[in-house]
Amino acid sequence: MLMRPYCILVLLALTPACGVQRVAGYVEELEDCSMSSSGTSGTGTTGNSSSGDDTTSSDGSGETTEASSDTTGTSSGTDGTTDSTGDSETTASSTGEPMAECGNGVLEAFGLEPEECDDNNLDPDDGCSETCALDRRVFVTSTLYKGAAVGSLKSADAQCANLADDQGWPDGLKYRAWLSDSTTDARDRFTQGRGRLVMVNGLVLATSWSALLAGQLDNPLEVTEKSEIYQGGVWTGTRPDGTAVPDSEHCDDWSTSSILKTGYYGYSDRKTAEWTMAAGFDQPSDCASPYALYCFQSL
Repeated sequence: MLMRPYCILVLLALTPACGVQRVAGYVEELEDCSMSSSGTSGTGTTGNSSSGDDTTSSDGSGETTEASSDTTGTSSGTDGTTDSTGDSETTASSTGEPMAECGNGVLEAFGLEPEECDDNNLDPDDGCSETCALDRRVFVTSTLYKGAAVGSLKSADAQCANLADDQGWPDGLKYRAWLSDSTTDARDRFTQGRGRLVMVNGLVLATSWSALLAGQLDNPLEVTEKSEIYQGGVWTGTRPDGTAVPDSEHCDDWSTSSILKTGYYGYSDRKTAEWTMAAGFDQPSDCASPYALYCFQSL
């Protein structure tokens, strides 16, 4: 599968004792990457604390060729034109703009519907759809965090990248947390492509970003990066449309675990709006509560 150019990250395997330094390293890499690329701004159980009191583990571009003077080499139609010389052929739209040809093995990022991938076939279930839309992996973390352990949006992204790397997945820096704070909406933190959002076990969360933001979930997001099931609370600070919950403390922008501060959460076992914003007497929750995070792969 041919992919878009992306920031190359060399991820070093570290021992669990180096977790804090490792996350800090991810934060630095995320900052470097953001300066050089553009983007739109079994059963899992709860275990013992693994990081102080705040963190808990749960077990071608198409080539257009000028037509030759030989009129037999040019054909035209009312909906588009095809100019050919020898075997080279590129289709143009009615406006004259070249159109990407899905399935030719060449990543063509132009036309009305730019390709996100092209793996030289039209199989809709191999990660690159028949319209060359790219599937993105999503998971709920197997690790639980109190408010201060989340740290910040960038730190949360680093947690997601760290867990993705632990599984040997490529493009670790493209994993970000579905999380809002006082100044940023979760939906604006991702490049929203056309492809499906797919869990680690192959089940589809939503058929597209548009479906996700419209609340059209196919399955609950309860599968961790380890392919385990986690059914419980997840820090989000986010409403179903992807915007931050207004007037929320967001645990002081995810910097405190005080029981006097609060943040909003969702339930990982729900397909309704409660997947990201739970309903209940304890909503919002105090920041000492240990909850998971949702991690989504961005383009």
